[in-house]
Amino acid sequence: MLEIKDVTFSYAPAPIASNTLCFDLTVKAQSITVIEGMSGIGKSTLLHLIAGFLTPLSGDILWQGQSICGLLPAERPVSMLFQNDNLFPHLDVWTNIAIGLAANIRNSTDSREMIEQSVSDLGIQGMNKRMISTLSGGQQQRVALARALVRSRISPSDQSSKRSLLLLDEPFSALDPETKADCLDQVKQMVARDGLTALMVTHDPADAKNLDATVFSLKQNS
Repeated sequence: MLEIKDVTFSYAPAPIASNTLCFDLTVKAQSITVIEGMSGIGKSTLLHLIAGFLTPLSGDILWQGQSICGLLPAERPVSMLFQNDNLFPHLDVWTNIAIGLAANIRNSTDSREMIEQSVSDLGIQGMNKRMISTLSGGQQQRVALARALVRSRISPSDQSSKRSLLLLDEPFSALDPETKADCLDQVKQMVARDGLTALMVTHDPADAKNLDATVFSLKQNS
């Protein structure tokens, strides 16, 4: 279970009530939750706080009953897929998927098989040696999704430890409807198969229905 307990955050140098974001929610483990809300309400900020890219002013974030606020981003059980896929255009597909894993883990037989399985699941098999810059936008987003899912199953330091939290920050908003539907279906299947807990930011209400997700709507502070 993921618990965000009375977490506050502000981008302002002098936080006051009117410019402070407040979050309080509980997410059941091995489920998908869609985060909805108007632009600027703090949807992406919430994911960045969970991932450790931002530090709360107050409150706590717990995973399976243990606080993760004191952990560095690399130490948290989190894999994140951004709206901007953050791929490296000068590297090939396989390297982009495997990047971030320690060399001894990346080159292990189990990890290589897991990467190949993710490539196959997402329909990008046969592209391992292609440079990212030669792929279409939809293909690039599938590579980014494969990387996030591989990281969710392999810890950088311990293969027995999974990154069980999958955070998705509007990763499919720029895709055509057919490609988007396929990527959402892959997320749904892999969350069920690997026992992941997923939080996804979206502006499209249909995404929650397609994912059979719980919906959490962020509201403006009163």
